[in-house]
Amino acid sequence: MSPSLTGYYKKIIRRQIRSGRFNSEGEVVRHSLSLLDAMERAAGPVGSSFSNVRELEELLLEGLGSGKATRMTAKRREKIYAALNKG
Repeated sequence: MSPSLTGYYKKIIRRQIRSGRFNSEGEVVRHSLSLLDAMERAAGPVGSSFSNVRELEELLLEGLGSGKATRMTAKRREKIYAALNKG
């Protein structure tokens, strides 16, 4: 199956690949479908900070507006979680 995507969605996929988080269009689509599936089960992904579509959309928009993407490394992840645990 080959989904037909609009330019808007293709731009999102390319941006995700450029960020280094994903290596291919297929990875982005699979991850997106996993999120959709989790949301539809009304639980959200394990450890998520949202419980419904509206909250997820707010988080996504906040992320998109937060500036240039920075590649996630193990060291950066540790720093982020350490800061969260302090607060």
